[in-house]
Amino acid sequence: MERRPGWRANLSFFLALCGYWMLLSFLDRIVFAISVWHKIEDPIDVLYAFWHGIKLDLSLMGYLQALPFLFFFIQQLCLKISVSAWILRGYVFVPTVLFAAVTTANLPLYEAWGEKISKRAITLGMGAIGGVSNSIDFGMVWRGAVVLAVFFLCAHYFYHLVVVRYAKYAALPNRFVQAAALVVGAALIFSLIRGGYGRATLNQSSVYFSDDNIANHVAVNTYWSFLKDLTKSTKRNPYKFMSEQEASRVAEQVLRPANDFEEVLTTKRPNVILVLLEGMVAQVFEDLGGEKDVTPKMKQLMDEGISFRRAYAAADRSDKGMIAVMSGFPAQGPESIIKYIPKHEKLPAVGQIFDSLGYATSFYHGGQSEFYNFKSFMFTHGVEHVVDDADFPLGAQRNSWGVYDHVVAQRMLHDLGAGEKPFFSIFYTIVNHEPFHLSPGYKFGNSSKANAYRSTAYYTDTMLFNFIEKAKQQPWYEESVVVVTSDHGHVYPQEKFGLERPERYHIPLFVFGGALKDEYKGKKVDEVVSQLDVASTLAGFVGAPAGRFRYSQNLFARNRAHTAFFNANGTFGVVNSEAVVSYDMLRRDVGYTTVPKSDKERRDSLLHIAKGYYQRVFEDFLAY
Repeated sequence: MERRPGWRANLSFFLALCGYWMLLSFLDRIVFAISVWHKIEDPIDVLYAFWHGIKLDLSLMGYLQALPFLFFFIQQLCLKISVSAWILRGYVFVPTVLFAAVTTANLPLYEAWGEKISKRAITLGMGAIGGVSNSIDFGMVWRGAVVLAVFFLCAHYFYHLVVVRYAKYAALPNRFVQAAALVVGAALIFSLIRGGYGRATLNQSSVYFSDDNIANHVAVNTYWSFLKDLTKSTKRNPYKFMSEQEASRVAEQVLRPANDFEEVLTTKRPNVILVLLEGMVAQVFEDLGGEKDVTPKMKQLMDEGISFRRAYAAADRSDKGMIAVMSGFPAQGPESIIKYIPKHEKLPAVGQIFDSLGYATSFYHGGQSEFYNFKSFMFTHGVEHVVDDADFPLGAQRNSWGVYDHVVAQRMLHDLGAGEKPFFSIFYTIVNHEPFHLSPGYKFGNSSKANAYRSTAYYTDTMLFNFIEKAKQQPWYEESVVVVTSDHGHVYPQEKFGLERPERYHIPLFVFGGALKDEYKGKKVDEVVSQLDVASTLAGFVGAPAGRFRYSQNLFARNRAHTAFFNANGTFGVVNSEAVVSYDMLRRDVGYTTVPKSDKERRDSLLHIAKGYYQRVFEDFLAY
C-alpha cells in the first residue's frame, strides 16, 4: 500500500470507517421502519426517529472504533507499516455478519412479541430450537432473504468503494502530534460512547421522543440495545424503585389473604380439567367485547358456567403464562423462572396438591413438551403422565408445531375414561400459535396474519366445543369441573395494542362443568381478576390451604382485591376496577394510563403499587 504522510489521510480513513458503521445502523433502522410502517400513528415520526436515534448510532460507532483507534497508535509507535487488508476485512466482517443476523431475526420477533431482540429471546430460542423453527413460515424466509441481500450488497459496496480506498498507512510527523491525536481521539470516542458528560449515562430512553412507542422503537439502535442487554446482570433486580421494606409493605396491600370463599362445586373431590388455550385474546370473543363469529362455540360454554369478563394474563409469552397458571407466580420481566430448573423446582404448583391427594395427574400437549422446560416442570410438580408429540404415530395429523389439537383431545378423552381415580388433567393447545398453519382450510382465509389468526382461533373454538360435548357423554363428567383460560394475549387480530396496553393481556377465563352448582351457571363477573388466580382457585376446589400461592387469590373469595398485574420485558402495569397505569422501563416514565392528567396523585399512587409489587416479585425470583 502507498505510504503517505499527514493527518488528513488518517482522518479520512477513520471517517470512512465511521461511515460504514453508521450505514449499518441506518440500514437496520430503514428495514425496521418499513416493517412497522403500518402501525405508526404519524408517519412524520419516522423522520424524527432517525434524528433522535443518532445518539445511539454514534455511541455504537464509538464502541466499534475503539479497537481500530488503539491499533492505530500501536501502528504509529511500533509497527510503522500499513495494516493488512485481511485483518481490516476480518474486523469489519465479523460485526457485519452479526448485525445482519440481528436485523433479520429482529423483524419476525418484533411482529410476534412487540419488542426488539433481547438476551431473553436468544436464550429461550437456543433452549428450544425446534419451537423457534416451527414458528417460521415461507413469508418470513423470503423477507429475511431480501433483507440479507440488501444489507450485504450495501455493506459490500460501501466497504470496497469507500473504506478500502482510504485504508492507507500515513505516519504522523512527530511525538507531539501523536500525543495530541491520542488525547483528542480518545476523548472523542469516550464522548460518543457515553453520549455526553451529564450525570446520566446514555441509555435507550435517551432517544425516546414520542407518545407512540413504535416510533420510539424505530429510534432505538437495535444493535446497541441488544449488546447492552447482553451485558446486563441477571443477578440484580431491575425493579429497584424503593427500599425492600417499602416494597414488601406496598405488595402486601394487594396480597392480603382471603379466607371466605363461595362454595361453587357440588363435591369436595371433583375431577378437574384445566384447558390452556394458546394465545387466545379477548378481542376474538364477542362476550368479552371482541369480534363476532370467531369463537361462537366458546360463548355457549361460557353461558353454561361462570365467565370472568375482565381477566388479564400475567405476561406476554407462554413460558410465563404456564408458571402464572400452575404456580400463581408473576412474570419476572427480563427473566423467566421456568428456564432455571433448580429455581422452578422450588416453586409450589397445583399439580403437587392433586398428586398428594391421590389424584391421577396428566398433561396433554401436541407439541414438544421439552419446549420451555414444560416437561421438567410437570414431572417435578406432581404431574405423573405427560403426553406430547412423541407419543403419537408418524401418520397423525400435524402442523409445524406438532399434532393437531383435536387429535390430542381424542387421546385425552380415551385416557381419562380408563382410570378409577379422580383426575387432574391439563390440556395445552397449540394450533393457535404462529405461523397459524391450518389444514384443510382457513375459515377467514390466510391473506393476512390477522385472518390466519382468526381462522386458527375458530378451529380452537370448534375443537374445544366438540371435546366438551364428547366429555359430557362420559360418566365422570357430572363430577367434573373445567377451567378454561389462555396462556397469554396476542397482538392479533387487531394489531393496535402495544405491550404497554392492558388490552394486549385481556384473556378469556371461564369455569363450567357437571360439578358446578346450578345457581352459578350463566353468571358473568365484571370485576378485575388475574390469570394468577387460577392456581389458588384450583387448590380451593379440593380444600387446599389458601396461602400456598401468595401472589394468587381465589376467584371466588368474597373479600379479595380486584387487581391484576401484567409484565413484559420492557414494561409493566396494573389494572383495577377504576383505572390502568403502565410503566415503560426504557423511558422510565408512564407508558399508558386511563387516569386523567389532572389526577396525578392517583396515577402515581397506583404506579407506586405496581413498582413495589414487581420489586418484591423479582426479589423472590432471585431467592429461589
